[in-house]
Parts: sequence; structure tokens; C-alpha cells
Amino acid sequence: MTTPNWRGNLKRHGGFWRNGAWYDLHLERRMPLVLPMLEELLLALPPLGPDALVCDLAAGTGNASMLLLDAYPMIQLTVVEKDPELMTIARSKVGMMRDDISFSEQEVSNDGEVLPGAPYDLVVGSLALHAIVGHEVEGAEAESRYELLLQGIRNSLMPGGHLIVGDHVGVLPLFRQLKAFERAGFTDVDCAWRQDDFFVAGGRVGE
Repeated sequence: MTTPNWRGNLKRHGGFWRNGAWYDLHLERRMPLVLPMLEELLLALPPLGPDALVCDLAAGTGNASMLLLDAYPMIQLTVVEKDPELMTIARSKVGMMRDDISFSEQEVSNDGEVLPGAPYDLVVGSLALHAIVGHEVEGAEAESRYELLLQGIRNSLMPGGHLIVGDHVGVLPLFRQLKAFERAGFTDVDCAWRQDDFFVAGGRVGE
């Protein structure tokens, strides 16, 4: 396999974001607000008991999963990620913490389907929703895709369950994302933290 040209790192918007190892190595430097976002996502969660069923949606290399397990080591965690390379890294990192984690290498659609392994008490997503919806969409199409995705997540949650996400506003402005939460049937929708384009927001399914 030919090694990519190193100058891809030097362009203003350059980098090798599809490479999981490169992503992990460069994340804090290239996107310094992601780590505070993950910390705020963790702090926004309701208390999780030892039998809580939790899904890390589009988990990437497992950074959110590791924080979850460090804070709540007895939860029942399912890691969902479609990319085999990213999943391999997530398995390696998260698997060092516990050997009974469920890994689902599966694509999540934005057409309202229930998530693999559902139902859950909590679904978290770190830079996940906009990636599932697609970077190329905007406007009414983006809103429609968000709403369908959120409906599928809502239908994957038990009564009283939560969806908490950390993301950015690159595809759809935050206010319109929160409105999509409400249209999808979530209650108690709110934003816990925002800095520049990054935010933590969530909602709950009524009991």
C-alpha cells in the first residue's frame, strides 16, 4: 500500500480524517473543542445505574465509550460503528477496559430505523448525527434527515430514556436541530453547553 503524501497534513483544511489512527493522534490539536465537548457530554448525563443499557452511536474510535466506562464502569454498553478500521481501534481501546462490551459493526440509516441492539436507556453520540445525516446536505433536506434519524433513535429508547449528543453545527444550525428533536417526539429538549460551533444537547422520551 502506498503511503499518503505527508503534505496532506500541511493544507489549511488538510489531513487524513478517514484514517482512524491519524484521527486519534490529531484530534485534540486539530479540533481542540472536541475534548471539552466530550467532558460536557459526560457531565450532562443523568446518573447511570449498573444495569443501564447504553448505546454509543457512530462511535468512531471509541473516545466517548471510554469516558462512559470510566465514569460508570458497570453499564451495559453497545458500541455501534460502520467503519471497520474505526471499529478495530474502538475494540482495542474499549476492550482494554472491559471484555464484555457489545460491538455492532453496522451502518445506521437516517430513514427512521431502530438502532441495532435496541431498546436502550441512553443513546449518546459524539460527532455522530451530522456524519449519519451526511455532510453534503443542507436546508430542508438536512432537517428532514435529522428528523427521521431522531425518530429512529427515539423509537430505540425505553420510556424515560435519553438521547445526549455532542456535535457541531456544520450541517444544520443548533436551533433547527433542537426543533428536529421536538418534532421527532423528544421532550425536555435543551442545550447543556455551547462554544463556537460545538455543543452538547439532548432530549428525553416521555414515560
